[in-house]
Amino acid sequence: MSSLLSSLLYIPWFRAEKFTIPGLDFIAIQPFGLLVATGVILAIFMGERYAARHGWSPAIAGSLAMHMVIFGFAGAIVLNTIFYYPERIGIFFERLPGMIADFPNSDWSALPFTGLSSYGGFIGATIGIFYFQKKTQIPFMPIGDAIAFAFPFGWFFGRMGCFVVHDHPGKETDFFLAVADYQVGAPPYVPRHDLGLYEVIWSAAMIGLMVYLLPKKRKPGLLVAITPVLYAPIRFFLDYLRIDKASGGDARYLGLTPGQYSSIAFMILGVWLLRRVLIEPAQVVPESIRWDKDSGKPPPPPPNVWREARKKRRAEKKAQA
Repeated sequence: MSSLLSSLLYIPWFRAEKFTIPGLDFIAIQPFGLLVATGVILAIFMGERYAARHGWSPAIAGSLAMHMVIFGFAGAIVLNTIFYYPERIGIFFERLPGMIADFPNSDWSALPFTGLSSYGGFIGATIGIFYFQKKTQIPFMPIGDAIAFAFPFGWFFGRMGCFVVHDHPGKETDFFLAVADYQVGAPPYVPRHDLGLYEVIWSAAMIGLMVYLLPKKRKPGLLVAITPVLYAPIRFFLDYLRIDKASGGDARYLGLTPGQYSSIAFMILGVWLLRRVLIEPAQVVPESIRWDKDSGKPPPPPPNVWREARKKRRAEKKAQA
């Protein structure tokens, strides 16, 4: 197919390149990073708005979101290497002693951690949830709905970042949403699926669903449960469209990608959560974090039972001295 005809039938090929702001030429802005950062900020904002609308402290939602972001990015980086580049793990342990010896002048760029795994991020975020819950003793399901509501807003921009740099190339296709002359592998270039674009579309649909459900009466935790149930099957089947390992795509283990195995696990988790929400008594938001936005009072900060326990122990030691 000619390049002209291909560009008329499909999405024209493009790739967003890094750019600078006049007067700040020493700072190169990466479109992917900019869009991901936009998604994180927007998701936190939407989560806090959800909390305020439902009568509890937006500071709690913001703190939970930050725990998930920090643990999520750590998981996305580390597990991307474990899932997709296991051969680099040995390189890490080879370089680690020298880097420790050179600290604080170590060249951390020598570490073999590159790229981000979305499911690695989900796993890391889940660890962040457990950490937050242990620290605050706040039940997750009712406050987790704020995160689930906000998630597709952030994911939309995150996957838009993937799309504009085309880092998830798919197989050759004549589908009308294909990207023409997809520049992966050796020329001649052909139309291909772009999996980042398909998840942008999924995110837009989820935003519509979340906005529709927002005013509806529902049990706390429903949004948390339906998110993996609606994401995992889509992701599972999208991974069949990825290019193979030989062409620069994801590794396969017994015919499936790490993302597909993770999709199975997250689908099981989602079904379990949905059953729990529908059958078990509803968890409620503790009175200690409730907040009326019209009260004129500042929202209560997240509790920290560990800090309070340390204060109590210090007070007891001081009283005994």
